[in-house]
Amino acid sequence: MIESYLDGILLELLLSPVVSNFKTLKREVGDEDGYVRIRCILLNGNILEFAEYLLIHKNRIYIETYSFHWQTAGGELIKRWDNVGHHKEIDTFPYHIHLADGTVISSAPVNLKKVLVDIEKTIPVNDESE
Repeated sequence: MIESYLDGILLELLLSPVVSNFKTLKREVGDEDGYVRIRCILLNGNILEFAEYLLIHKNRIYIETYSFHWQTAGGELIKRWDNVGHHKEIDTFPYHIHLADGTVISSAPVNLKKVLVDIEKTIPVNDESE
């Protein structure tokens, strides 16, 4: 079940118009849990590195913890979505976003698809079909 979920993540990356290439840094699959960490190079040279820790409960996969860290090629933060249990002052605790200026704001839970949609809004993609 987790293998199938992780394969779906790889497919999302392969199909994304803004992901130039990616490398799986860590992939662990157990009977009841799993972990993946992947680094992506985006079309404009930005980097998206993310990790998810997954649990199976009642035949469903739950994302227990996640971090999606989007930065420039030079290492400057653009945005980071995570659900680490800090920033208890945020009304959507533990879900939040770190912005480039150091601000931390509320966030609904996210997954790779939602993060890629957000990134795709800011990175121009050449349409080679025209």
